[in-house]
Amino acid sequence: MCKNVLKIMMATLFMALSASFVNAQIHVGDILCEGDRVVSPTIFSSEDNGAIAVVFYVDGSGQHGWAVALHDSGNFAWGPNCYNSPLRDCTQLSSATANLDGYKNTGVILENRSDHPAFNALDYENGWYLPAAGQLKRLYSKIDKVNESLSAVGGDELFPSDPNWECWSSTEYNVASAWYMNASGVLRSKDQTYNGTKDARRVVRGVINF
Repeated sequence: MCKNVLKIMMATLFMALSASFVNAQIHVGDILCEGDRVVSPTIFSSEDNGAIAVVFYVDGSGQHGWAVALHDSGNFAWGPNCYNSPLRDCTQLSSATANLDGYKNTGVILENRSDHPAFNALDYENGWYLPAAGQLKRLYSKIDKVNESLSAVGGDELFPSDPNWECWSSTEYNVASAWYMNASGVLRSKDQTYNGTKDARRVVRGVINF
């Protein structure tokens, strides 16, 4: 009788611990691994976990958010210049930073055009997409923590000290331009000062939802 009670208590404890592990709060800087596992950088082991991305945003559930790829996909043009894509134009900085759905943006482009290199460089079928301008702002706000984790898993640092470093967002400005971010975390587009034309080659770094 006592043995049976002990077994039940141990099973209950195991289930509680398992549930708490599954529902554990995910944090910025955690490592997204193969098999949709999220691991704290304090316990990460490259031999065991197969890192694919670093978490940079977690929503109110504590279980879902966005993670950035460990490596750049390369330097590519956004798309053909002077072509107004099916995306909504964001001609104000406020509307650009409010644009938070890079997955939708990327899907819209790929469903309508095949000549947008920055979008084609990402494995959209497996969930990777070009982040929206607002997502890049969220990423930059957590960059110290993200870069620390990227370094820990052998990834490429984001927003380096190189003054020429620039990366594309999936947010369109207008027919001739799209939003991009420089190494200082400033969102830019084509205006009287900056060359943000769509056919310029800039860094592409994929993001994935989890």
